Amino acid sequence: MSKPYPGPWILRSMLFVPGHMGRLIAKGAASAADCVVLDLEDAVPPEGKVEARATIRESLESGLFKGRPVMVRVNAFESGLTQADVDAVACEALGGFVYAMTRTAGEIQRLDALLAARERALSLAEGHFNLIPLVETPLGVINAASIATASERVVALLFGGEDYLAGMAAQHDADQMCFHTPRVQIVMAARAAGVEPVDTPYVDVHDEVGLRQHALRGRQLGMAGVLVMSPRQIPTAHAIYTPSSAEVQEARQALEMLEETRRAGRGLTVREGRYISPVAEKKARRLLARAAAIRDLDSFSHYGI
Repeated sequence: MSKPYPGPWILRSMLFVPGHMGRLIAKGAASAADCVVLDLEDAVPPEGKVEARATIRESLESGLFKGRPVMVRVNAFESGLTQADVDAVACEALGGFVYAMTRTAGEIQRLDALLAARERALSLAEGHFNLIPLVETPLGVINAASIATASERVVALLFGGEDYLAGMAAQHDADQMCFHTPRVQIVMAARAAGVEPVDTPYVDVHDEVGLRQHALRGRQLGMAGVLVMSPRQIPTAHAIYTPSSAEVQEARQALEMLEETRRAGRGLTVREGRYISPVAEKKARRLLARAAAIRDLDSFSHYGI
């Protein structure tokens, strides 16, 4: 898959930017977001679609996003705009596409075929364009597992909570139980498929406390990152979705104690009243691998901030 840095995908923050607003695109490119998504769907009015396509193409070809992941959210096939969206913005500088309102695996397979044709037409390597299905309907949540495995291009599943609530005739609640079931299903589908689960945005960009609680809940459920509505939300997203120094130290200590346990011929050990077992070893190694990947990302060219 096309990605401008080595190692696994890191998507702690995905910043959505309206595709027809060049000033905001420039701000997005200058931000610390792990991935910038230039939007051709909801953020762009119908009369602005053509202008947005041209603005996005110009920003991509200008080198504005050189050395960092950038994707475009395209309209769903039912809109009749998908082909024109892809044809207008597909180029070597673009890393992939977010597909809006994903309901079935068939839609992703159809888009996969469309992208393969564009790669051939542009003389790009097969698989150059990545895919992130945006799951934001009840049917999409039900089909999350098949959507996650519909194409080798898929690198993440993204949950869109606002459209999901509308489809469910549901309402926001203080403890976010309205999102609990779809979050869990999307995390399970993504983890089972070996792709990244990314959480729905916290829409009040001025409420940092609420954002922190939202991101913490997502991480507790297994999310790997969160969609952000503004660059001001990026530091909180990264703080939550980056293993802390305390977590890293605890993981290293757990591995050291497990090694001591093995040398002593025991299968389990107890630390501060907690069992440290082979399951704990898996968790510790996974956390340390993610921390190392994030360090590598932060030290890679554009990300050296």
